[in-house]
Amino acid sequence: MKSGVFCATIMLALVSGIGGVAAQVGATGQSQAQAPQLQLNSARRAAIVTAVRDTKIPPPGRSFNTSVGAEVPPSIELYTLPVAALSQAPEVRDLRYTMVQNQVVLVDPLKMRVVDVINSSPRQ
Repeated sequence: MKSGVFCATIMLALVSGIGGVAAQVGATGQSQAQAPQLQLNSARRAAIVTAVRDTKIPPPGRSFNTSVGAEVPPSIELYTLPVAALSQAPEVRDLRYTMVQNQVVLVDPLKMRVVDVINSSPRQ
C-alpha cells in the first residue's frame, strides 16, 4: 500500500510540474517567463568595466548580436567576472562576460542570452 501512495505522490508532482511549464509556454512555443532585467547603476557599471579592463581576454572568434536579449552562440567563450567586479556588483555573480568592440557584454550562461552591454570606452 505504501508503494502505491508513493507512486501516486510522484505522479502528482510530475503532472503539476509539467502543467506549470505548459502554462508558461505561449503560442510560439517559447517560454513567456522572463527573468527580471538587470538594473545596474552607473557606479556598478563603472566598477565592472574597471575590473574587466585589467584582464586580457581574446576577442570572440566571430561576431554576434550584442543587444540585450540576443542569443549568444555556443562557440563564444565566456569568462567569469573578476572578484573586484563581483565585490562591487554582487548581483552579477551568476553572469559571465565577453568583450566585443570595446563593450563588456554580460551573458546569462544558462540561457546563453545577453543580459546587459556596458560601453567600456571613456565618454567624450
